Amino acid sequence: MIHTAKILVVDDDFRIRDLLRTSLEAEGFAVVEAATSEELYECLSSGEIDLITMDVLLDRENGLDLVRDIRRHSEIPIILVSGRVDLIDTVVGLEIGADDYITKPFPIRELIARVRSVLRRARSTASSYSAPPPPAPAAEEPGNAMEVVRFGDWTLMPAARQLRSPDNEIVALTTAEYDLLEIFVNSPMRALSRDHLMEQLTGRDWQPNDRVIDNHVAQLRKKIESDDGFEWIKTVRGTGYMFASKTTREMLQI
Repeated sequence: MIHTAKILVVDDDFRIRDLLRTSLEAEGFAVVEAATSEELYECLSSGEIDLITMDVLLDRENGLDLVRDIRRHSEIPIILVSGRVDLIDTVVGLEIGADDYITKPFPIRELIARVRSVLRRARSTASSYSAPPPPAPAAEEPGNAMEVVRFGDWTLMPAARQLRSPDNEIVALTTAEYDLLEIFVNSPMRALSRDHLMEQLTGRDWQPNDRVIDNHVAQLRKKIESDDGFEWIKTVRGTGYMFASKTTREMLQI
C-alpha cells in the first residue's frame, strides 16, 4: 500500500492555510492545519505527520520557539515559511533544526518542489511526536551483516541512517544533517562546492546569499567535532567544504 505523506500546515492566516491545503492536496498529499500552538500539538499527538510547514511569525506566538520545542521531541522535517526579507529568522530556524525555508511571497510550485525534496531526503516516514531515539538495528537472525562507514572512531550506518560516536552512542541528527554527512563521507578528501552540496542536499541551485549549507555544516560540526576537537569538515576558501579524513567501509555483523 502506497503511503500518502501527511503535511501539517501551521499558519495563523486562514487564506494561506487554504491555499496550501488546496495546492498540496492537488499534488496527492494529505493535509491538516493548525493556526495556534494548541492546534499544532493536538495534530502532532493525534496522528503521524510526515512534514511541517511552519510560519515564522504567528499572531501571538513565535514559530521559531515552536520549532525549537518540536526538535526536543522529534525529527519531523520542517520547512520554515518566512515573510522577512533579511532572512534573520530563517537563519536562526536552520540553526535550531529546520530543514529548509521559503520566503513569502513564493510561487506555489516552488513550495511543492521544496516539500518533495525534503520528503525525499527523509527517505522514510517521519517519526511521530515524542518518539524516543531510534533503537539500534536488531538482528533478525545470526550472520546478518550491514555495511558501515568509519571515520576515526565514528561509525556511520547508512541502512539504519544512524551515526554512532566513539562511545557507541547514537548521535541525534536532523534529516538534513545526516544527508550532508553522508555526502561528505562518500567524497572524502575532496573539495565540494556549495553549488554541489546544495544540489545534492535539496535539488536546487545555491545562491550567494543562501545560508542553508553553511548553517547545516555549522550544526553538523557541533555534533561531530565537540568531543575530540578534530576538524572533520574544513572550509575551502572560495569553494566550499571538504571532509578532511579518509573513510573505510566494512561489513558489520549484526
